[in-house]
Amino acid sequence: MRLAIFGLSVSSSWGNGHAVLWRALIRGLGAQGHRTVFFERDVPYYAANRDLTELECGRLVLYRDWDEISAEARRQLAEADVGMVTSYCPDALAAADLVFDSRALRVFYDLDSPVTLARLSVGEPVAYLGAQRLAGFDLVLRS
Repeated sequence: MRLAIFGLSVSSSWGNGHAVLWRALIRGLGAQGHRTVFFERDVPYYAANRDLTELECGRLVLYRDWDEISAEARRQLAEADVGMVTSYCPDALAAADLVFDSRALRVFYDLDSPVTLARLSVGEPVAYLGAQRLAGFDLVLRS
């Protein structure tokens, strides 16, 4: 199976406990023969505290600007079985548009569902969910 993931950060565990989860998940999937491409915006605060530069059993794509990798993201999604967007992904809306246009299973993984659900329940906007909110995804995973 091939996965294309658009997330916050796997390359830095600084202030980001989810990086450890991602690393273990990608390593475990790789041990089963699956391949993961993780797209991460290269932001200064994670770059200054980066503690991983390569993924075991996968590929890390660091980028400064969405336009820089949108074509690569589209290529990866064309071959992917799963296209996943996570909460707090800085380019979640653009990534979701690509995932929705792909043949891949469309997955949203909410890494902090209590925050997301609290905002949705009072009608507050959620930056990583567009107008469709979760309706365009085939599967929603939550923490």
